[in-house]
Amino acid sequence: MNQIEEHKKLVEFLHDVYVRKNHDYGDSFSRSFGKYGVTAALVRMEDKWNRLENLAGGAKQRVPDEGLRDTCLDLANYCLMTVMELDRKNGVKKQRIFEDQAKSESAKDHIIVDDLMDRINEVSEDGTVELVIPDKLEREKKSIDEGKVMALYKAKWSQKKIADEMGCSQSRISQIIRAHK
Repeated sequence: MNQIEEHKKLVEFLHDVYVRKNHDYGDSFSRSFGKYGVTAALVRMEDKWNRLENLAGGAKQRVPDEGLRDTCLDLANYCLMTVMELDRKNGVKKQRIFEDQAKSESAKDHIIVDDLMDRINEVSEDGTVELVIPDKLEREKKSIDEGKVMALYKAKWSQKKIADEMGCSQSRISQIIRAHK
């Protein structure tokens, strides 16, 4: 089988898994995305990414159906579902959700992007959107009071509420809490 056929076979497999899981779970990803935006996708992908890191690092696999290959395929499906949600929510209109997420602190690198997109150009005939992205992206690490985060967490604040209070992403709050456990 050549690479093109192999790719097609994997995409068809991903589609089949997507259909079966939506049948079993309902469209939980779409519901979560509707409530929490891109953060919902980041949290699910971060869980899979952490599993991938553990397995790639030699951790012993204890769940037989969730090996390295399956974890990679799950990540691929989450990426596809995120694109579907962004397309569905934003269509060919202004991409406010994407802009807000792009301007916020990224989950892994804690990058703050100032004025990432000031505007979206006219929609082309094929329905795609051309984004205007500045040449320079300001990179800085935002200082977060981890003691305050943990105090709020111990006071039973939700991670979302803590993130709003601290002015950072929910993923960053989750990382801080895990690091202190």
